[in-house]
Amino acid sequence: MNRVMQSDMGQHKGISRRNFLGGASVAALGASLFGSGVLTACSPTVVPEQSAESSEVAQGETGSSRASVYSQINPQDSGYATNSIEDFSQTTLFSECALGSVTMKNRMIKSAATSGYYDETTAVPYFGNIARGGVGGIVVEGSYAVFEHLDSSEWCTVEGGDVRPTLENGPLQAIVDEVHAAGVPCFIQMKWGTPGLTYLWHNVPADGSKGMASDLTADDIAVMVSDAATAASRLQAMGYDGIELNCAGDNIPARFLSRYQNDRSLDDSYGPGSIENRTRIVTDMITAIHEQCGDDFPVQVRMNGVEENDENLGQNASMSSMDEIVALARSLENGGAAGLHLILGVFGYHEAQFLNDGYFGGYGIDGTTSFGTFFDFSKHFGGILDGSTSGCGLMLGAAAYVKERVSIPVGCATYVDPAHAPDLFEAALSEGKVDFLFMNRPIANADQEYAKKLFEGRIEDIRPCTRCLHCAADMNNRFGMMEGCRVNPCKGRVFGEQMPEGYEPPAGDGTKNVMVIGAGPAGMEAARVAAERGYSVSLYEKKETLGGLLTFADAVKGPHENLSQYCSYLSHALETAGVSVNAGQEVTADFVREQDPDVVIVAVGGSRRELDVQATSATPIVSVEDFVHQELGDDVVVAGFNAQALDSALYLLAHGKSVTMVSADSVENLGKGQSTKMLSFVLPALYAEGCHVIPEASISSIGEGNVTVTDVAGIERTIVCNAVVNAVDMVANTELADELEGEYDVYTVGDCADPWDIQAAVASGNLAARAC
Repeated sequence: MNRVMQSDMGQHKGISRRNFLGGASVAALGASLFGSGVLTACSPTVVPEQSAESSEVAQGETGSSRASVYSQINPQDSGYATNSIEDFSQTTLFSECALGSVTMKNRMIKSAATSGYYDETTAVPYFGNIARGGVGGIVVEGSYAVFEHLDSSEWCTVEGGDVRPTLENGPLQAIVDEVHAAGVPCFIQMKWGTPGLTYLWHNVPADGSKGMASDLTADDIAVMVSDAATAASRLQAMGYDGIELNCAGDNIPARFLSRYQNDRSLDDSYGPGSIENRTRIVTDMITAIHEQCGDDFPVQVRMNGVEENDENLGQNASMSSMDEIVALARSLENGGAAGLHLILGVFGYHEAQFLNDGYFGGYGIDGTTSFGTFFDFSKHFGGILDGSTSGCGLMLGAAAYVKERVSIPVGCATYVDPAHAPDLFEAALSEGKVDFLFMNRPIANADQEYAKKLFEGRIEDIRPCTRCLHCAADMNNRFGMMEGCRVNPCKGRVFGEQMPEGYEPPAGDGTKNVMVIGAGPAGMEAARVAAERGYSVSLYEKKETLGGLLTFADAVKGPHENLSQYCSYLSHALETAGVSVNAGQEVTADFVREQDPDVVIVAVGGSRRELDVQATSATPIVSVEDFVHQELGDDVVVAGFNAQALDSALYLLAHGKSVTMVSADSVENLGKGQSTKMLSFVLPALYAEGCHVIPEASISSIGEGNVTVTDVAGIERTIVCNAVVNAVDMVANTELADELEGEYDVYTVGDCADPWDIQAAVASGNLAARAC
């Protein structure tokens, strides 16, 4: 039964179905760390109630009477994600709103963001699906907007060579046609801050750009303005409905708007001496665009809606106050801007400008910067931001402040997810605090039918964004995929080697009975997809609850990553697809033979080896899956460097523990399985909270209230320790699959194939179900 699959990458290699995820080939994906459930039941809910521990770090079953001081800076509101809406179709969210001359059917706008799709085969269906999914408007990403002069070799260099499409030879015409065919307005962003691209401004010194306004001469500015107008005219001719100028964050115009980077002389016409001068480069572009495209061609400005110094926290004298932000907004309005798109204005770490999720990414560290310091949202950012909602709608306070003082529409970004917190966002819209909700990950990556499902009140059918940041230039994965998605394996794979068929799974190959063993994320996803293909699917789980280690992950991560909602989504999807779910049923090879399926997908989770030391009565060894239920004492050693170990260490630190992490791994592997961007926030916080990290080491012995650790240099140290949490890497668990080998068409997915993380597990289950 072990028929052979072919790989299209490089030489054709045979990959047996049994070893669908084995080995080191590109098609051999990893698997999740989360494979067997230990905590709560996974059942469908519309808006799951937040954990009580999200409002303050309580004394849990870990037994601490203390709490980390960092966990108390920004108390969380456990009840912010409520839903009292009975008919979404009648909400302000789904009412019309205009941007200049363009009317949109609802307030959810797909914001410009790197997609990783730059040809017609991938980009057109990507934007088309989002449009058909019911959004009010789409802003195509700025990577497509190539400028006539600025993008010539005389004006810029591109790291690794310029592979961006030109206006005429890229997919832009096909994109706008596809979006319009769905009845959705289509805008495009212009930006001047693309990573890997360096503009050769004439004032840049030999040692490189200072990243300041003084880099540009007056001639540079004139070329920039002219190129923007020319590009806008060509884009208008293609059918684009308007332009968004990215004047926020690291983009060139932001260096003029903010005194933090505008170092030109006070009497310079583009200098910091007046609000009018600071906005002049932007208003010049708006004027030039209107001269070529007409006054009714809307130009929206993306700008910092609030500013703070994240790198040197508190040193914000040259940052724009909220009154300055309003003055800048009014000047842009007077200069012809049709609307404003506000983002978080921080300068030390680029990704934090639009991915504020990392600020809240680890248990009990709500408000961490990527520099190991902690915002106090009651004081920093002028106290205008509400830091009690785990970053959900973080910019709403700043948007309300600006909107009250201008006459043009105002929208904001940074984890905007109305399906997650319906009352919060509907109130913001109905009370006039904001006009538009600029969204990307929930509607572009996680579920492209998000808006349509929400309009129909089908929240339980929406695949939730889990805020993991795997979609943001993530290099800490096993796929070589920079822009993936934890919950939607289509992202980054469609129309490629792994998913040549595109987004929709292929129709089933005849009538088959598919047996899925194990109801972790890999097994649940496999069962869902196999059933959607038209197969008869039975899912078996030896525990009484579904979700596998998703429940453990939800416990140690807290509610920030929406993992309980994701588990509920998968449970509901199984029911909708007609999967026969059998909980509390352990499966043996003989049981499989009794059922006699056509296909067997084994997703029973990995195995974790025991530590090579003996516990003592004063220092027990506790499994990572069970430690939240245990009395551990105040000094804990976590054995392991993987994502489970890191999340557990953060959980323990939040509960006031003294934590030491020990692993045979190098320190570069600390947090492996977490996304690159998430690690850039949580690792500095881990160290700031005083976690002791010992790489390339082992626990050589356990004493009464201590452990002895031996490092790579042979140095021994004795550490006070009341408990050891065993979070060493899991290993593959293929015993059941091996026994069934040759009798059935067998696939191994998730941890039992190759333990890694949730993203890998979900992808493995999806791909196996598509292939069976």
